[in-house]
Amino acid sequence: MPLKLRLDGLQAEISALDKLIEQATSYGDVIAEYQLTKRKKILHDEIVHLHEAKENTASVALFFGGKPVLGSRGIAVEFAGSVLGLFQDLVSTLFSQTEIGCLGERGIIPLKDASRLMVTEVSRGSFGFVLDEMSDQMEIVDTTLKNIIGEVAKLLERTASPNELEFEEAVEVLDSRTLMALKDFFLKLDTNDATLRFVEDVVDFTLDEASIRRGRQRTESTSINESEDYISGEIIGFLPNHKKFEMNSDANTPLYGSVSMEAAEQYSNLAASGDFVIPKKCKIKIQRRIVRPLNRPPREVIRLLEFAEL
Repeated sequence: MPLKLRLDGLQAEISALDKLIEQATSYGDVIAEYQLTKRKKILHDEIVHLHEAKENTASVALFFGGKPVLGSRGIAVEFAGSVLGLFQDLVSTLFSQTEIGCLGERGIIPLKDASRLMVTEVSRGSFGFVLDEMSDQMEIVDTTLKNIIGEVAKLLERTASPNELEFEEAVEVLDSRTLMALKDFFLKLDTNDATLRFVEDVVDFTLDEASIRRGRQRTESTSINESEDYISGEIIGFLPNHKKFEMNSDANTPLYGSVSMEAAEQYSNLAASGDFVIPKKCKIKIQRRIVRPLNRPPREVIRLLEFAEL
């Protein structure tokens, strides 16, 4: 269960105990006051422990409202199964894009097993599901899937944001397959008149019907066209940790953009052996993505895929 939900539950119980302790004090019930105060201290200790023993695996809660939900009593089966599957597809495509680069428009999503979440609890309030990453070993740092869930949270919030620029910045880093998964998710929510509350360790936001409709319209009216090319020139900047590069091409055209994991590894290996000193003449393979958002001019996004010749 996400840390925030556990902390909220403990804080709610402490608030209820405070009222009971106040009543016990007013009635002079010393034994009840002692027992309730002891229970309150246990809860405070548990809160401290939760803050110190941070979970490093992915955990997220999705709460749904609107037409498919009957208060906190139930949720339509067809909607629940479909929307959870679409959320998993969004997580898996973004996970694969991050790990191996841009995906094909069709076919099996690579590394899908590594990005699988499991329903571990049903939460009430509005009707929701807790999805967790299941691992047989103790993780000492945040897993890749946990980081991806954080990126999914940002992506959903920015796509539905009233600020158009936030969506444009978010969609620049996506490939067409991930954009399609994002569009399908918003489409399912909107056509069913549903709302969504997203809760992670420190993230908690709600997408109402207007936000979801805005997200659907943006994703449906945005297209991403991808192509690959080889460019010769001089690398004048490279940040392997941040996966960024800058180049002056032989055609006197400046290029800059992101770097694939493979290209970053190539650079690190060559730099370690002394074969890559900036500035460096080379030939690179790039991917061009032309992003065309609604009512805005197209934007070109470049990604360095690999070093072809040095």
